Amino acid sequence: MKKTIVFLSALGVLLPSVDGLEFGGMGNVSAGMGGAGVALSSSPYGVYYNPALLSADNKTKFGYTVGIQYRQKNIDKLANVDFTNITSSNESLESFKDIITDNNLSMISQNGIVFQLGSSVIRGEFGVISLAYFGSVYASLSVQADPNRMDLIVKNGSDYEKLTSNTMGGYDFTPTSQADYEAHSLVYALEQGNAHKLITSTFLLSEIPIGYAKTFYLKNSNLNFGIALKLMNGLFSVQDIYLGSTLSQDHFKNPFSKSAYESSTNFGVDLGMMYEIDFPKFRYLTFGVVAKNVNSPMFKYSSRNITVKPQYRVGVAYNERYFTLALDADILPNELLNFSYQKQQSQMIGGGIKFDLEFLDLRAGIMKDIRQDDGLILTAGINILGIFDIALQSGTRLGEAKGYKIPKYLDLKVGGSFSF
Repeated sequence: MKKTIVFLSALGVLLPSVDGLEFGGMGNVSAGMGGAGVALSSSPYGVYYNPALLSADNKTKFGYTVGIQYRQKNIDKLANVDFTNITSSNESLESFKDIITDNNLSMISQNGIVFQLGSSVIRGEFGVISLAYFGSVYASLSVQADPNRMDLIVKNGSDYEKLTSNTMGGYDFTPTSQADYEAHSLVYALEQGNAHKLITSTFLLSEIPIGYAKTFYLKNSNLNFGIALKLMNGLFSVQDIYLGSTLSQDHFKNPFSKSAYESSTNFGVDLGMMYEIDFPKFRYLTFGVVAKNVNSPMFKYSSRNITVKPQYRVGVAYNERYFTLALDADILPNELLNFSYQKQQSQMIGGGIKFDLEFLDLRAGIMKDIRQDDGLILTAGINILGIFDIALQSGTRLGEAKGYKIPKYLDLKVGGSFSF
């Protein structure tokens, strides 16, 4: 029995591990304001962005959201590759090497419903609690290249030549051997179809967080501490397809895996703090910091493990009754759920404004992922009577496939929220 346990433990260590996810975005308010939410005291999604926000006021809050996000990097170029004629030119071969080294396509859907119970009595005597359900889908498509089989070595009759780019914009040809060709050539690896993989995966993450926050009243300021404990279940499916001459362009159109799903359960811990300025004539400025998933929850599956690493973000906001200004920034880069040879990361900074009118509120903002090439991401949102809310985020950099140009980053959320 002990030998079995030791063997299974060793197997878990040997399994490849994937690190993710990015900080993400839940709800419409922050989505329309450049993704800022860590110090946004009016948001009903404090249990997601920063549990310390729960005790920022005496209100009871409710919110719901449904969202879909599209993001890609170099997959649009890969979809145009003719795998039956990959060696048509030296330039196309080198371009293909660059593409499969650094690539990503993801479809993400973050959905949730939140309820926060608050009042002046509850907040003062006990603190504020919140209960939510978050359901997210992370679908990814990427090429995992074998770094040992990426050399630009081609066969020319009975000779073998290695290509290297020179300073003149052309290529130098160095004689090499058949053994080197078969061991390290990108062309030979594609002919054999046994080295570079197209990997599609789907990760369905369900979270039930219970949040709690308490306010400590200081002289001319308030200090809020919060914690969220989350029951987390992940369903995971992954499919590997080797790159070769038989691969069709249809494989690059659907990031969702078609393999069977496996289930794994764990728990997560989020910690947050918010500091409020509380002068008699100036009490609108807040500073927030949050650490999500500080325990690095791991989901174990037969083929690989997924570890959700800690995510750290800071924020500042000016929360006036009819006008709000907010800014957030990731302290460290976060891993994307991706299998590309070159690890994909995300590190967001962004902010925006909100005008809270009597029957509607208007939001606008801008954000930038300094680890990706999406360009500037413009955001906007509108809420009508609290019942209906729509928010849109769009990157300024475009990708192209089959003659169609679309943003490399696009996010749409529909929902609603109100408080009393």
